[in-house]
Amino acid sequence: MALLTIIGIGNRLRGDDAIGPLAIDALKALNRPELELIDAGSDALGVLEYFENKQRVLLIDACLMGRKPGTVIGFEPAEAQLILNQDPLSLHGLGLSEALAMAGSLKLLPEELKIYGIEPDSIQFEEQLSPAMAEALESVVAEVQNELQKVGGIPQN
Repeated sequence: MALLTIIGIGNRLRGDDAIGPLAIDALKALNRPELELIDAGSDALGVLEYFENKQRVLLIDACLMGRKPGTVIGFEPAEAQLILNQDPLSLHGLGLSEALAMAGSLKLLPEELKIYGIEPDSIQFEEQLSPAMAEALESVVAEVQNELQKVGGIPQN
């Protein structure tokens, strides 16, 4: 049984927005059976289906937070000042803030949920990360390993 469920959100064709799925790829390379790894694509509302019966979940997503590109911020939904879109039915679908609000209303949030938001540099149509985001990818993988250690999945040295 997995100790942690990791959900990566993002579009692999939109530059730095690919950070979530690419983090899932990097974590798969670690071959850790304690991790359940999910590439949720770019549909933030789709993460709701992965919350069911989960105790500990980490979400990884590019988030516009007004920080330096590549900055990684770990936060819980209660700590975040997530702003709902003015037009939640746009062609781009619902965002992460709307998905979390809906999950809370439906009582679907996992017991423990942490979000790793990474400030993107560019979300233009391109298939590679900016240098700042490539560095952040390594940091996020290290943070996931730290979280796994906290819940007993990796022995301390």
